[in-house]
Amino acid sequence: MGIEVIGLKVPREPVEIKELIRVVRAGLGGDADVDYDSLAVWAFNRLPKYLWNEWKDELKLRGVTWQKFLRILRMHTLDMIEWALREAMSWPELVRRIEKSIDGYPALSGGK
Repeated sequence: MGIEVIGLKVPREPVEIKELIRVVRAGLGGDADVDYDSLAVWAFNRLPKYLWNEWKDELKLRGVTWQKFLRILRMHTLDMIEWALREAMSWPELVRRIEKSIDGYPALSGGK
């Protein structure tokens, strides 16, 4: 169902994960000293697990391990917040940004 983005298929938008993120965020409260938005998007690693399950075969061919994938996704925490909590980013745009980071990740070309 998805379109190709530099080799990775854009998977179905996981609206159930988006809803879980919103429910978790609503339950966390609003202490100004804590980044609850980030905590919510990383709750239970649901979005990373979903994307890994969709892409793992291709990612492994590119040399991306689960640990590297999580590091790459960490760089997109704000993008995930924009997608899940603020409706300010489309799913295809979020996926495109993640793949751009995967393609440019230094550790994949021999760096650490």
